[in-house]
Amino acid sequence: MSKQRKFLILILILLVGGYLGYNYIYQDHRDIKSETPQLEITAPYLLERFKTNDGAALLNKTITVTGVITSLEEGAVTLDESVYASFIEKKSELKVNEKLQIKGRCIGYDELFEIVKLDQCSLLK
Repeated sequence: MSKQRKFLILILILLVGGYLGYNYIYQDHRDIKSETPQLEITAPYLLERFKTNDGAALLNKTITVTGVITSLEEGAVTLDESVYASFIEKKSELKVNEKLQIKGRCIGYDELFEIVKLDQCSLLK
């Protein structure tokens, strides 16, 4: 095999590898708002699942959580002092002690504050 042919094959392999690597690194972002939730749960029960090490299976899953707002921040709420949910869009119409249902992606459990965190949330009720 000539040097030119080996060089062309090497260039082709590098191009294909670069293309595949680029597509792997820069995947499309998930649209949590349009996904079907894999679980419907109350905020206190969700926290309890993480405290008993049963919540790890919910990481990066789309879930629906029901609870009462115990605190408000700009662009986020805390439900039943158990779940911290950050919204995609600011929600100014929400009030403390209001019951609501949200859908979002479970991103983990904060052991220091003992709270489950959701992001990319949208309001259902």
